Amino acid sequence: MSAANSISWDPYRPDLTPNPYPTYKRLREEMPLYYNEEYDFYAISRYADIETTLRDRDAYSSAHGDILEFIKAKSVMPDSVFIHQDPPKHTAYRALMQRIITPKRMASVEQDVRAHCARSLDPLVGGDRFDFIVNLGAEMPMRVVSMLLGIPEKDQAAIRQSVDERMRTEAGKPIDLSNQQALQQEALAGFEEYISWREKNPSDDMMTELLLTEFKDPEGVTRKLTREEISNIVNVVAGAGNETTNRLIGWMGKVLAEHPDQRRDIVKNPALVPTAIEELLRFEPPGPFLAREVMRDVTLYGKTVPKGSAMIMLVAAANRDESRFTDGDSFNIHRESRPHLTFGQGIHVCIGASLARLEGRVAMEEVLKRFPEWEVDYENAVLSSTSSVRGWDSLPVWVGSKPKNVTVSAPKPAAPAAAPAPAAPPAEVTLEGSWNVVVKGPTGPQPAVLLLERSGDKITGSQTGQGSTSPIADFKRDGNKIYWVNHITKPMKMKVEFTGEINGNVISGKAKAGFMGSYPFTATKA
Repeated sequence: MSAANSISWDPYRPDLTPNPYPTYKRLREEMPLYYNEEYDFYAISRYADIETTLRDRDAYSSAHGDILEFIKAKSVMPDSVFIHQDPPKHTAYRALMQRIITPKRMASVEQDVRAHCARSLDPLVGGDRFDFIVNLGAEMPMRVVSMLLGIPEKDQAAIRQSVDERMRTEAGKPIDLSNQQALQQEALAGFEEYISWREKNPSDDMMTELLLTEFKDPEGVTRKLTREEISNIVNVVAGAGNETTNRLIGWMGKVLAEHPDQRRDIVKNPALVPTAIEELLRFEPPGPFLAREVMRDVTLYGKTVPKGSAMIMLVAAANRDESRFTDGDSFNIHRESRPHLTFGQGIHVCIGASLARLEGRVAMEEVLKRFPEWEVDYENAVLSSTSSVRGWDSLPVWVGSKPKNVTVSAPKPAAPAAAPAPAAPPAEVTLEGSWNVVVKGPTGPQPAVLLLERSGDKITGSQTGQGSTSPIADFKRDGNKIYWVNHITKPMKMKVEFTGEINGNVISGKAKAGFMGSYPFTATKA
């Protein structure tokens, strides 16, 4: 028990984001039913247990959603948010959507998906680098789902940004439900405008079909959807359609870079692409876990899970279960094909799985046609900050191999006009004292206070932020160049390197936060 008791996992630990799999393996082997006292939830990690749970709609409910925070808060969604409902509400709305989101309809957009990939990738050919997320993952899925819904191109980037804001959380903290609600209401208001316009201008898209199609509602009444119901459904489709494929494309860039022999196998034999996509979905699922409310006392591994508990299913752990997948922690596009759990099981299996697979397949084909070789620029790659999905905000790569001597050329200045009289240099500012530091991190501005002191010919001091104070180290000044290190402890232990230039009473530059990437910062003398 002592070994098992030492296992610690929750959805909010950014230190586990880069590689949660050793912890998942321990949970499978040592504590297949895990209880987290701090956040009061149970978790299961073995394939067979999760498959059974996902199919048992009587013992496990989706009525309060599939995210831990929503379940704990007993959130109630509108009936038309069918992915967060139980039968008969779920049955009624899903039956309608299955008539609209058909595999045949999804397959019919393949040429459009390919055209959107080409639009994103063709301008990059001949360059020495590109970003799997910025240049492709954030662009193609957004354009495809917007095309299906009938959202004008001028508004598509705003839709993607809205989805991204709703998915993002502050590192190390649960979802802010009040902020989520405000963002949802803002998104729904935006969709109302599209619905009104489409009502007057019908077309061959899903929004028009949602306006015109009749269905049998949960009370058994045959009718059309209300405007509010359409808005909720469009909101769900836009969110899921953007997020899953975006993350899949990011993992495609990273995993195939780390397995160049298998990448070259795919280049030689493009028929391997579909199996490669399935292996990617198994190996790095964009949604690593989901939750249910327990509807009756359940006994697992000799312990009782009380009615009303929250149960998290660690899909990413189950997808590497050795009892299901031989050498599950290895990426292998040649392995025996077996179903994974990335798109769920049972009545809530992902309704857009066929589109996600299609987009992933076409994206891989189009990338490999143009860029058969690449290496990831990990110095500038950024993992996303969210407790519900796992992936990359930025994954820049070097096309081919990383240059041995990389230099970044500054733009050449325009021919100067007659030089004005030189300005007086800024007054020298002493380093000692207090500096107000702001790092523009992935979740917004992160303030801190840097206190510098002189000890002989050395500068020492401390930095306070995120509720903790830690000493700085290795402070150096060379002309106007400044460097120091801060070993933070909250929300996680990490070495942050600050490199910048001082100009008057301002230091500006980049803060390199370990695996999370580099972010701009400014420090102003107080």
